Amino acid sequence: MTSPRTYDVAVLGLGGVGSMAAWRAAARGARTIGIEQFGEAHARGSSHGGSRIFRQTLFEGTAYVPLVRRARTLWRELESASSSVLFQRTGGLCIGPPDSGVIARALESAREGGFEHRLLEPDEFARRFPQHATIADDVAVHEPGAGVLNPERCVAAALTMARRHGADIRLETPVSAIRHDADGVRIDLGTEQVRARRAIVATGAWFTDLIPDLELPLRIVRSPLVWFTGPQPELYGPERFPVFVRKSGDLDGWGITDVDGAGVKIGAGPSAPKPRLEHADDNTYPIDARDTDPVEAFCRRAFPGLNPKHSAARPCMNSATPDRDFVIGTSALAPSLVLAGGFSGHGFKHASASGDVCVDLALDGASSVPLDHFSPDRFRDKEI
Repeated sequence: MTSPRTYDVAVLGLGGVGSMAAWRAAARGARTIGIEQFGEAHARGSSHGGSRIFRQTLFEGTAYVPLVRRARTLWRELESASSSVLFQRTGGLCIGPPDSGVIARALESAREGGFEHRLLEPDEFARRFPQHATIADDVAVHEPGAGVLNPERCVAAALTMARRHGADIRLETPVSAIRHDADGVRIDLGTEQVRARRAIVATGAWFTDLIPDLELPLRIVRSPLVWFTGPQPELYGPERFPVFVRKSGDLDGWGITDVDGAGVKIGAGPSAPKPRLEHADDNTYPIDARDTDPVEAFCRRAFPGLNPKHSAARPCMNSATPDRDFVIGTSALAPSLVLAGGFSGHGFKHASASGDVCVDLALDGASSVPLDHFSPDRFRDKEI
């Protein structure tokens, strides 16, 4: 075995968050290695399928406001630096009863962040966006700045920029083991070893494989990507149909504008039954009724103008925490590792910032973005 090469930062996993971390670390002049077990912008994890929602009406809570503020700046910077089209503005809707938590939190986050928004009362919502089924009293928070990110282009652009800044990017390179202590990290890549002062672990649904000793309570959820079409496709394009999240009683789902002619991408929300996976490698079986039935049921009720039988579907998955909040930070049990996982199906919009704050922690030991809400150690000594 050759003598280990040494880096300032090793990034394990080069999906949404990891690719951004590799770019940001290399751009700051750090000696950076990025390691990915699959190919560039692959479809095995959680960062594929042609579209992801970007929104700043964050019903998940105001703890995400500083993160999304930095994310929007970095998405713009990545677009400009890479000369890539990564984001398409469509506007966005957060839909629900006027006294619901989802509407209250969406308004609170928009106000705290200073993000442009408007509350649409039921009549105005129904008039402006008749594609949605009418449910008595439902209102919508309209965010003009929301839209669609292309995940594959985002990952590819970040890796292009990482290489441009001198990062050593290794694709199709499985990590067999990592050993970490207060002095740094040793990473085994088959017969090769590399060392790093800090490692950022951003391996998605494979997150706990290399750090089982931390016993993080994550579960892997199969969350398919499903598309629908209808007889009036012009009603569902970027100019007339904003991305949306809807939580109206038991009607729980989200959707993305038809940005490429493939149809409207629709997903069932967290309350819908979804298959659990024992391991991320199990997410290779074909799409079946367990995947599509809950989404078709949502489409049937939410969109009378769409054919409720899906036109296309692809496997996807996410790694979820018990509280559905992210894991971003360091653990007292592993001070040389920066952990980024458990994004629970709502992480891609924040990926540029999540990667960047991980680099803050790896290089500086702290970040200006408050991260206590996302601490990996919040689960210790709790009954899950």
